[in-house]
Amino acid sequence: MTTATITRIRKVHDYRVFQRWTDDRRAIDFARVNLLYGTNGSGKSTLASLLRSCAASDPAAAQARIELAASIDGVESIVTHATEGFWSRVQVFNAEYVRENLRFDDNQGPRSDSLLTLGKANVDAELELAEAQNRKAEIELAAAAARSAAKAADAEVERRMTRVAGHVYEDLRYSPVATYRGTNTYTRRNVRKLLVGDRTLFDSASVDIAADRGLATSSAPRPYTGLFRGELRGFDEIIRDSEALLRADVTSKPLEQLAENTAGAEWVQRGLQLHEHETACLFCGSEISSERRAALAAHFDRSVTDLQARIDDQVVILRNSSQSASRLADSVPGDGDLYPDLAGALRTARSEVQDQVDRYQRVLSELERLLSEKRSNPFAIPEHELTTAATPTLRAVAEVIATHETRRLAHEKEASAAARRVELARVKAFAEEYDLLAESAHELDEKATSLEDELRELSQRIITLSSLDADPVPQATELTGSVARLLGRSELAFAPSDDGKQYRIERSGMPATHLSEGERTAIALLHFLASIREGVLAGEAPIVVIDDPVSSMDEGILFGLSSFLWSSLVENSYASQVFLLTHNFELFRQWVVQLEGAGRHVLGGYSIHEIRMKHRRVGASAPRRTPELDPWTSDTRQSSKLRSLYHFLFARVATSVIEAKPDLSLAERMDLLALAPNAARKMLEAFLSFRFPQHIGRFHQGMKAAIEEVNDPAIRTHVERYLHAYSHNEEGNVSAMIDPSEATVVLRSLFLLIRANDPKHLSAMCEALGIEESELFALPS
Repeated sequence: MTTATITRIRKVHDYRVFQRWTDDRRAIDFARVNLLYGTNGSGKSTLASLLRSCAASDPAAAQARIELAASIDGVESIVTHATEGFWSRVQVFNAEYVRENLRFDDNQGPRSDSLLTLGKANVDAELELAEAQNRKAEIELAAAAARSAAKAADAEVERRMTRVAGHVYEDLRYSPVATYRGTNTYTRRNVRKLLVGDRTLFDSASVDIAADRGLATSSAPRPYTGLFRGELRGFDEIIRDSEALLRADVTSKPLEQLAENTAGAEWVQRGLQLHEHETACLFCGSEISSERRAALAAHFDRSVTDLQARIDDQVVILRNSSQSASRLADSVPGDGDLYPDLAGALRTARSEVQDQVDRYQRVLSELERLLSEKRSNPFAIPEHELTTAATPTLRAVAEVIATHETRRLAHEKEASAAARRVELARVKAFAEEYDLLAESAHELDEKATSLEDELRELSQRIITLSSLDADPVPQATELTGSVARLLGRSELAFAPSDDGKQYRIERSGMPATHLSEGERTAIALLHFLASIREGVLAGEAPIVVIDDPVSSMDEGILFGLSSFLWSSLVENSYASQVFLLTHNFELFRQWVVQLEGAGRHVLGGYSIHEIRMKHRRVGASAPRRTPELDPWTSDTRQSSKLRSLYHFLFARVATSVIEAKPDLSLAERMDLLALAPNAARKMLEAFLSFRFPQHIGRFHQGMKAAIEEVNDPAIRTHVERYLHAYSHNEEGNVSAMIDPSEATVVLRSLFLLIRANDPKHLSAMCEALGIEESELFALPS
């Protein structure tokens, strides 16, 4: 008979709230006796359900992909959901066990359909059991060896495919195909897909790997994207608009001496603005008569100034067009920007463009000169004879670039095709070896599966046959006495059913109906313990997992059941390992006291953990709730001070406030704020029940009375916000009312509330728990 214990829960891939979960080496190794405390919603019951799913070979266990570290006869091993011979020893008591094994609402009273069967095993059953046990012993080693050989063969296939994938990567990592550029993008999965798919693809494999590899890894020139994308004003439009301005006439009355003196006219026009309010000439001192002023105004009337403004606008257009033409010429690629053999065509096209730009700009310059002359003397038409010029275009250059781009794109396509031929050649060379390895691995897997199936059937048959040995009468008597001791009354009794195959529960000789929650829990747990005790459960020493055994019990039953569990599972050594999971702090406190008191006298040692929800970020996803398993403090002095729920909660919330940093991440702030609806509220309820006993049981009234003692408006604001968010429900809603960024401030305000009402009490609590009061109220720097 082997002895096995669970050392650690290493990984859980996918099971309810356990998503890609690892213990991060936070927890200490489990011992023979293990106590786990967690509040409702911490993942505690989910963990028990996962272990039960694995023990029952539930399909959800395969999806969970659990990985345990275990010690089997002193040998450290890795256990998964599929590990043979391990999970049959795991026995889990939880709500699922009660639903599956006891019917409390039957018209005939509570019934058990799985534990106790009357009658002795017949000779045929005994012989069959002996034969099954002998056969199981024969094939256990053979099944293990066959599975090991099958795994080794599969590993060899995987290793060889990985090597082939590595050759492809080395050949093609500089090719234009992204798949080949990394060992994380081209893997054995790509090789397997070709090997198990349509192998006619290999007909296209390379016959000259070196040549195709050279083509696949050669570089194509970059595309040219610097060509001018703007628009030039059409030459015909420029000539038309400029010619119209040159021939424009004005309606003013010209002065003869100014019409014939262009420079003098410009000088006089500027002077008019300077003498607008003068009566004498600033230059010569002569009087400016009203008749002279009227003659000058007639000469430079509105038609003249409008024409000059239009000429100015046209000059701007001419200059902008000249600059755009320069940019167009500058955008032509250099000889080194395109394929070298296109340099000749490119130079011809570049020269053509430059000639067009030069002619274009010369005409623009001449037009600007003529327009300037017209502006100076609007009454004359400058003599001119304009030569025509074509608007510059990049059409010839674009044709050369298009030839370059066509060849460039064709190069990438040809390089990609060459890379594919190299890949096919590498995989094709391995295909024959792969077929031999895969066939061998398949045969070994079938052999191992056949032996494992037989072993599984034998194990199930042995369990069935072994259960026939159980004689329920002494167990029924034992259960009757145990229930009486736990409940403090003897009205409930276990009795064989009429068909002689199960037992039923009676109250004063009649079928027991309408059992209380405490009675149901006590009966269910006793039923479980009786089903796994030494001499009843066939097979290896069990690993016992008990989840929340004292739910909804009064204090009298709780203490009795706790003692019964201790004597049955800790003092009795038939179970190889024990896990007690509870959200009941009083039960947790009792067991901490007993374990620390017994110390090294606990057979196989003990461990104490706390399981609680944390907000963690996985990869790039948003923070999400995930369970975290932490060891209980190893400081027995500190542990002894946390043996009341109030002390425990005070220490938990205070420590979180002290350790909070100003730069907390969103996940850390959410963890901190998660204390508010549960731990912080229960801490306040305990404080208020003693500070304001007249309001006990009325949290809202107690908080209002406490707030009246606070003088600081800021503290009152945060406490009232907390009260508004969490006074109307038991569990609270972390996302309501309070923003995560205020988590530390809100929780600190609750301690400020306590200090305002009873400063001596707060100081005494801090001193007893080793908490620096100054740090608790220190503001973040």
